[in-house]
Amino acid sequence: MVHQDCIEELARLLDLDRQEAELLLSRFSSAMAAELLAVGKLSLKGLGSFTVIHFPAAKKSSASTVVYTPPGNRLTFSSRLLGVDDTTRLAVSRLSMIPEEAERFCGALADFFRRAVQQQREIRLNGIGRFALEQGAYLFFPERSLEELLNRAYQDLQEVVLPPREQKQGRGMQRRLRYLVPLLVCTIAVMLFAFLYGMEPEPISTTSPSAVKQPARIVKAAVHAERMVAEVHTNSVTVSKPVTPRPSSERAKANGPLVLAPDSYTIVLVTLSKSESVRKEVLRLRSEGVMAFVLPAEVNGITYYRLIMGSFSNRHAAAEHIRRMAQKTAGGAYIQHIIKRVVLHEEKGL
Repeated sequence: MVHQDCIEELARLLDLDRQEAELLLSRFSSAMAAELLAVGKLSLKGLGSFTVIHFPAAKKSSASTVVYTPPGNRLTFSSRLLGVDDTTRLAVSRLSMIPEEAERFCGALADFFRRAVQQQREIRLNGIGRFALEQGAYLFFPERSLEELLNRAYQDLQEVVLPPREQKQGRGMQRRLRYLVPLLVCTIAVMLFAFLYGMEPEPISTTSPSAVKQPARIVKAAVHAERMVAEVHTNSVTVSKPVTPRPSSERAKANGPLVLAPDSYTIVLVTLSKSESVRKEVLRLRSEGVMAFVLPAEVNGITYYRLIMGSFSNRHAAAEHIRRMAQKTAGGAYIQHIIKRVVLHEEKGL
């Protein structure tokens, strides 16, 4: 059944002309879309139930790559009626029908849906999607425009692909070897010095000229060896000694506000819905040396808080920064494209 045949059958059930039935079905489809965007679920008698499912950011690891997938929303359909029928309520609240008209419309629409599903005919709902028989299965195909509206809070987000684990482990091993070699040299030098300094000369005659000069040569060599050991030891300690991080308050003063320029990129660490959780998470991240700021976003009248860090001129630079972040911080991080200029101050980040 094509879309025009649907209109004609619905017009016959409602005892309306074709143009009035087409306008009524179009208005009801718009009411369905508004309900799904606001509530995330909808049940229609004779057809089934629609549900918006949220998928959080995910990390997928394989032998060659690590892929971070951004969050998203997806519209699903079940042929079972989950909960009460919403047709009459939508007709009254969003189409301004009186209860008697809504009940009559609900019954006619339920009969229309039931017959079409039993006969596996094509049903098109503008702005929602279509039901059709493809490859032996009667399935629902959501409309792309609705899915874009459901995911408007995650626009321009893409997957982040990191290099192979083996390469990261190899670079870590090279860094460890770079510090291990000076320490080995230092240890060998100390052992050599201890051997030279602790060695006692054999008894010799005091009348021999060499009896006076030999201890001097040994002491001189020992002093020279001690200086060499001290220099090697000092260099190795200087390289391997960790730098004590500054307190979070000093880092905040040093960094100042975070300016996000148009067409730049930032890293979203986590998205929260409660302000109390936001305060605790910001304090925790800053205590660990991560200068996080809060970027609010409003979706369907609900305010969400994105904890972000850094401003990058391109996506590659942001991905490189994620690659260098600690695993527990970068676990759910993803990259967001900034459209317009934003200035975030530290005192407003809590």
